Amino acid sequence: MTDKTVNYQQDLAKKLNSIRLARALDVLPDLQQQLFHVIPFLIHYNQIDVPGIIDPSTPCGIYGFTLSNAVISACNALSVPIPEAIQSNTAAFEGVYAMGSTASFGQNSQSDIDIWQVYNSNLTQAQLKLIEYKNKLISDWFAGFEFEVNIYLVHPMQFRECSTFDNCQPVGLENSGSSQHWLLLEEFYRTHIRLAGKVVAWWPSADSQVTETNANLLYLGDVNSLPATEYFGASLWQLYKGLNKPHKALLKVLLLEVYASEYPNTTLITQQIWQHCEQQNFSVDNDAYLLLFKRIETYLIAQGDDNRLEIIRRCFYLKSGVKLSCLSSQNSTDWRIEKIKCLVKQWEWSHELITILDNNANWHAGQLKWFNQQLCELLLVSYKNLLKFASKQTLSDRMRVEELGLLARKLHTYFSEDDHLLQPLNRLWSVSTAEKSLTIRHCIKTSRFYLYRQAYDKMERFDADSRHQQNAFDNHAIHDAENICSLVAWAVMNGIATAETDWSQIEGSKKRADKLGYLARKLIPIMHHVPTVSKRDLCEPWCYQKIVLIANMDGDPTAQWHGEELMLDYVNTNILSLGKAKLSMLSSVAILSLNSWGEWQSHRFNGSTALLEAISFIILGLKRSNAQVDLSIISCSAKLKQQIFNQLKTLLLRCYGLMKKVNQTNTLMHPIRIGNQQYNMYFNSLGMMYRKNDSTTLNKSHEAYMLPQPNLAEDPYSSAPSVIQQFIAKGAKQYFLQEQNQKLDVFVADEHNQLEHLQYLDTNINEVVAKESHLYVFDAKKQSTPIFNMPQFFQLVHIDGVLTVIPFGLSVDEMGSEF
Repeated sequence: MTDKTVNYQQDLAKKLNSIRLARALDVLPDLQQQLFHVIPFLIHYNQIDVPGIIDPSTPCGIYGFTLSNAVISACNALSVPIPEAIQSNTAAFEGVYAMGSTASFGQNSQSDIDIWQVYNSNLTQAQLKLIEYKNKLISDWFAGFEFEVNIYLVHPMQFRECSTFDNCQPVGLENSGSSQHWLLLEEFYRTHIRLAGKVVAWWPSADSQVTETNANLLYLGDVNSLPATEYFGASLWQLYKGLNKPHKALLKVLLLEVYASEYPNTTLITQQIWQHCEQQNFSVDNDAYLLLFKRIETYLIAQGDDNRLEIIRRCFYLKSGVKLSCLSSQNSTDWRIEKIKCLVKQWEWSHELITILDNNANWHAGQLKWFNQQLCELLLVSYKNLLKFASKQTLSDRMRVEELGLLARKLHTYFSEDDHLLQPLNRLWSVSTAEKSLTIRHCIKTSRFYLYRQAYDKMERFDADSRHQQNAFDNHAIHDAENICSLVAWAVMNGIATAETDWSQIEGSKKRADKLGYLARKLIPIMHHVPTVSKRDLCEPWCYQKIVLIANMDGDPTAQWHGEELMLDYVNTNILSLGKAKLSMLSSVAILSLNSWGEWQSHRFNGSTALLEAISFIILGLKRSNAQVDLSIISCSAKLKQQIFNQLKTLLLRCYGLMKKVNQTNTLMHPIRIGNQQYNMYFNSLGMMYRKNDSTTLNKSHEAYMLPQPNLAEDPYSSAPSVIQQFIAKGAKQYFLQEQNQKLDVFVADEHNQLEHLQYLDTNINEVVAKESHLYVFDAKKQSTPIFNMPQFFQLVHIDGVLTVIPFGLSVDEMGSEF
């Protein structure tokens, strides 16, 4: 490569960069323009009077940085003092770059700014820690202006020989850890804007030699031959990103699908952009986001996939943030408007559709749920297509198995078809989902309950005029569930029901409406204050963080009771076996639970043994919970609210205490009377079971008894390390692996806690974990319906002489971080 050629390519890169910089500023409001200008300034300088600086020894300085008039003007406008020049022979940073949707059709008023800091390879880990802290303070300072700036440290050899440097690490949570590597670099090449520092040598013919002849260039790696092994990890990561921004993730997943369909002769967007540059085409057609969309559109048209094509067009339009139905003088200069007008005309969109899309900040729950469902279905279609492609390859050696499990675990929460799982509703762009009125209708045919946005009187008019209704979003149920508690909890969790919401139920009384409102108000503080989920939580067995027991939502024996409530407080009466008739004042029990994986679930129990079934259901998860588990009781009874609350709270705490006491060698028995029947509850290391006590002499004691454990000769747990029983969790397949005496012991607990013991010779833990993970991911039987309930892997190791269970593959530092 001649110097002339390199200089020519460098000039093309600089020209595109200046155009992108102008476009980025053109879309930003005045204040954000000033903030954008000072990003490299705050990184370059390191004096106490500059925002975000605390430790003067924090490395600073960007290669070739100069104070421009625009930066000086921005500092003055923001009252940021300009310090003296840096006295340093070595700049800490090779360059500072914005990447992502900035300066493209994907930039809107809600877009954040992602910054890559490519740092000097000589910096130490201690110095990088100082820089990370400074970056956090800078991001916090920008957040004070409601301007989101995310800064990521990037080693100059990040994408080439990272493993040979002890100060090289994954780019960051936002950019997917180890699950995608070259695809991330390709996105950087096609979207980056140089704010300061070296020009990135990103053109297709660039190689490592360009930096040897030109010190002003930065070469990060070759992306012209993306490895097939990376597509699966990248698609999984984009699904995870889609939990928060599904419209954005759908575009990226579909691009992966396009790339995979062309493999191995894939033409990258990066290559298309450079071809335009060489042809001196710097028009709006040479835009990374527009080219991305066009590639997807062409692909879907060729596939004849009209459904995905229409949704992807809406995603592209909404991502741009341009609102054609309400253009103002403030955004009339937006460089993207004319092109988007042409596209909308080609798509033959009606003015009504454009108005609905432009009003996305006011979308109600019905509209949000419909659009979310479309996005999720399309994401899963692309995922399945990419899974078929990836199944012919091996998992990328960069894709850590433990990270794969964490991503899959998080995805399971959102894509599971479990009817008991309360699915979060993505608000997308909507400011609020709150409703003034909600109505519940029960359908005998389906045995399900349906939730509507209308008040009861409007529902009656809807019945009469249903054939003339036009707005499907208003006339259809926004959610359905098998029981009322699930419906109310879902509405509360997603902010649809507030303390002011009026509830009603078709063919229900005023008392019924009051009960619904009462339950919703009680649930609001419980469901709106939840702890964050860490990597440690996701790689360990789930445990309960919150348990809500809801009594007498369906049926209420207390309504027929005519005694004096005050007298019951004095005589300490058993509410579960009250009076001479021995009547139980409990007819139904619902359990709402939040586990450590961040999942809300709802289960309902009926009949005389409803309470026993509920306790049996939750007790094993409670055993794994710590003392901070939040146990709440909500009594929806007409009478005896406090008495029912007190007795159930006492009983739950007693059961929790008994479960904590049991071990592999004992069983604890606790008697309980419900109605006119005596029961015994038996607690052992595998949970709780109950039996009727048919003895003619009923035990009147309420104390627990210790019983010997029965013969466990045929129980596989009897020969397994007892520590395993503390970790087993229903609903997840778990592997416990122990290396000893040239052998590998593997204990496998399936989703129903059935245990199997395997032994391997001449193999190690890493090989077994990699093999089982690969089989699970690419099992042909599972590919028809994506299942993200990945197995969990644990190691059995001796720590200070005690056999201990630790999650496989994650360091102590990683496990504490939020995921």
